[in-house]
Amino acid sequence: MVFGNMGFDSGTGVAFTRNPSTGEKLMMGEYLLNAQGEDVVAGIRTADPIENLSRQMPKAYDEFMKITSRLEKHYKDMQDVEFTIERGTLWMLQTRNGKRTAKAASK
Repeated sequence: MVFGNMGFDSGTGVAFTRNPSTGEKLMMGEYLLNAQGEDVVAGIRTADPIENLSRQMPKAYDEFMKITSRLEKHYKDMQDVEFTIERGTLWMLQTRNGKRTAKAASK
């Protein structure tokens, strides 16, 4: 088990490897520092856009982008991912093919 609520060098988030509405290759998601996954999905706190992670935790963000790219290539489909960062170390918790609009699927 990993914990995203171990301080401000920890966090959790969810993301899509593409825009689920348009299919555009653009990482979309959100994360929270010092939080567990339920905090993101329950809307208890306002989450930050995933691109802000590149400024707050550049090493974890770079690793996240590399892994999600690899996952999309492997599964040959847009991925919906969940992750946790514990004390600066990225942990991928889950990935699955992402749900999207018909327009996005054709792209």
